[in-house]
Amino acid sequence: MANHTEQQTELFGSSVEELQNCLTKLSPDDAAAVRKRWPSNLQSLALLIEAELTKAKVNDPHIVGEAITLAIGHYFGGRDVYIPTDQRLKAALRDIQIWQEFNGYNMENLAIKFGLTQRRVAEVIQQQRSVEFQRRQRNLF
Repeated sequence: MANHTEQQTELFGSSVEELQNCLTKLSPDDAAAVRKRWPSNLQSLALLIEAELTKAKVNDPHIVGEAITLAIGHYFGGRDVYIPTDQRLKAALRDIQIWQEFNGYNMENLAIKFGLTQRRVAEVIQQQRSVEFQRRQRNLF
C-alpha cells in the first residue's frame, strides 16, 4: 500500500501542501479562474465542502474547503471511489449505534428503538461483532 501511495504522489507531481501554496499565491481572480478549469465533479465537491464548513461556522470555509478538496483529489485522484448513498450511510451509522448500545440483554429494546425485527438486530450485532473482531485482530501479513 505504501508503494501505491508513493506512486500516486509521484504521478501527481507534488504534495498537497505544494498545491495549496500554489493557489494561495495567486490573486483571487486568478485562483477563481484556476478553479473554473477543475473537472466539474471536483468543483461540485469543493462547493459542497465549503457549504458544509460554512454551516458549521468554520473560519475561512473557502480556504479550508479548498484544502480538503485538493487533499481528496491528491489521494483519490484517478481512482474509482464508491460513496454510499444517503440510505446506506444512514443504515451503516444505525448499525454502529446498535452495536454501541448493545449490552447483551437489550436486543428487544433495540429492535423497538430502531424499528427493526429482533432477528435483524441479531444480524446487525453479529456483523458488527465480526467487524470489531477483524479490527482488533492483528494483521499477520
